[in-house]
Amino acid sequence: MKIQQMIIGTLAAGFGMMLFASQQADAAKKVKITTNVKITSVDVPGRDVVLTGKHKIYNKAGVLKHAKQVTSSKRLKQLKNSNRSKDFFNVYRMAVTNKHQVYYKVVSFETKWRGWIYGGRTKAAYSGGLKKAQTTQNVDLSQDIQNARFKLSNPGTAGVDNTWTIIPWTKYKAAINTKDSTPYANDQLRVIEAKKVTRQYYNTFYYVVDDAHPEFNGWINQSALTQITDPVPDKVVTNTVTNTVTNTVTKTVKVPAKNELTINYIVHSKVKTPQPGAADAVLKAYQKAYADVLNQLTQNPDTASTKLDALGSGQQIDVNDTTPQYFADIYASFDKDKNVVNIDLNWKLMPVINATDRILQSNQVFDPRAGVTATDALGNDATNRIVITENNVNTKVPGIYHVTYEINSDGMTVDKRIQVTVNK
Repeated sequence: MKIQQMIIGTLAAGFGMMLFASQQADAAKKVKITTNVKITSVDVPGRDVVLTGKHKIYNKAGVLKHAKQVTSSKRLKQLKNSNRSKDFFNVYRMAVTNKHQVYYKVVSFETKWRGWIYGGRTKAAYSGGLKKAQTTQNVDLSQDIQNARFKLSNPGTAGVDNTWTIIPWTKYKAAINTKDSTPYANDQLRVIEAKKVTRQYYNTFYYVVDDAHPEFNGWINQSALTQITDPVPDKVVTNTVTNTVTNTVTKTVKVPAKNELTINYIVHSKVKTPQPGAADAVLKAYQKAYADVLNQLTQNPDTASTKLDALGSGQQIDVNDTTPQYFADIYASFDKDKNVVNIDLNWKLMPVINATDRILQSNQVFDPRAGVTATDALGNDATNRIVITENNVNTKVPGIYHVTYEINSDGMTVDKRIQVTVNK
């Protein structure tokens, strides 16, 4: 009797284990990816992240069958506690399972580690195995630094002595701007922005502007620059001469050397969403458009106070060779005491209307606003501000028609015309 009970118990336990294993297998089979998109199509809090150490990186979503670990527990702990800028991660894809699990595909800045990591159950809100990272922090510039002029300490081919489009190791694939700074050895550089790296060496980088060669504009390590000092002004010397005829006294005064003219650019924006490279694109567009006037100022600095209108003060400049497009309001002023020309470039996004050509069938209902969206100069949704200025569509009569949309934002008016074809 006891033997029978033992046999029955063993069979029951075996059956239970088989059932559990079967249920696990079924559950694994049921998990599948329903969404897999580029991160650029998702409104995430930022693409720079760090690992929390709570979840490992896999070659595919960890809940999928045959998923393999990319990082061991030891390696995961090292990456979590790392102080190397190269161990920041970039997010470039997002996937969601039918169980509402969100996974992100990430790659370390030095490209050594790549794979999928669990990110919680809410789209575009990092949790689980990763969290948003701040790779740099802003540094306030003193007025003295803004008005100062700098030169390269050791021009050459070293990375530290050249400019970068983005501060190295603060973004994925940050690119060097120039590979040899020797041709710019004698150029005077101005600083318009400063940032400090939040990891490893905690270096401060300056964004420098080279008026003589705008192609050199970019980020460079503060240590690579030397401030140019002006020669000491001549002392005031007074000679007194008495004119014996008129009995008057004439004073001849040697005037102290005047401060050299400085052009100071202030590039800023009201746009809340960061637009990498926007400030640089706006500045380069301005320097190109007003190159002649800036050159005249260099040759005849004493004319600065009369050149403000010629420098575009109160006007607007459009940057048409970028995506998205930008436009900037120009405000030029002259500080006579400091001999400084301030050029304020207040940039925004070019308003955008998203609308495409339509093909309709005869007598088909046509809504000219269906599928049409817009964003304003600050990057906000402005679909409800679209004005239809033309709509001659008649779906009862086959032919080609047009609809024109218009939006006004921050003094910029943009229109878009689409073609509507009505077939028989």
